[in-house]
Amino acid sequence: MGLQKPRPPTQCPDPPKHPRAPAPNSPTIQARNTSNSSCWLSGDYSTNYPVTLSGVAEATAGQLLHVNRSKISLNPSEYLIMLILICHSLQMAGKPAPVKVPLFPFLSAADVAYAMAEYCKKAKTTSFSRQWDAFSVSRLVYTIRIKLKKRGLNKWLVQNDDRGRGLRLGTQPGNVSLIYLDPDTQQVIKIDGADPGNSSRRRSRN
Repeated sequence: MGLQKPRPPTQCPDPPKHPRAPAPNSPTIQARNTSNSSCWLSGDYSTNYPVTLSGVAEATAGQLLHVNRSKISLNPSEYLIMLILICHSLQMAGKPAPVKVPLFPFLSAADVAYAMAEYCKKAKTTSFSRQWDAFSVSRLVYTIRIKLKKRGLNKWLVQNDDRGRGLRLGTQPGNVSLIYLDPDTQQVIKIDGADPGNSSRRRSRN
């Protein structure tokens, strides 16, 4: 059987109220604001790790996940799924983010696949040729968890809900930051979940 086309998420009743802040002067990808994942079982975060993601999705190398003073190299596909989860965490804290996803405590694998596919389409990148679906997302989560475990870190940094279905970053949004290259301005931008403001900070590339 061939790979399934990623489906748009479906409506989830009574979504929680969370502020949304658009990323100023940077392109955003809006995933459909719906889901039918088991997204209401938030529970506790599985770690208290500080987490920073840096790199460019379209690059062939240089994507790094910084976790609790450890550096983990990611391939472009692994980077992309972590980008979705990082952006979800930042938006849950009311921060701007370059990829928009549904604001639920957990995302379904289909939500993540849809956001990944939309990113590839809107960014017009040729780095990703495959069609994303829930199965491919699950396989990527598995490989990321293996890399975390090999570094002696808690693999549940990529956390499931209590039913083992939904996905989120298993650390407080205040522990999360993202460093990425704005494709329009070619400036390096850092978004810090611990920053009391809602703005992103532009950094020199030098």
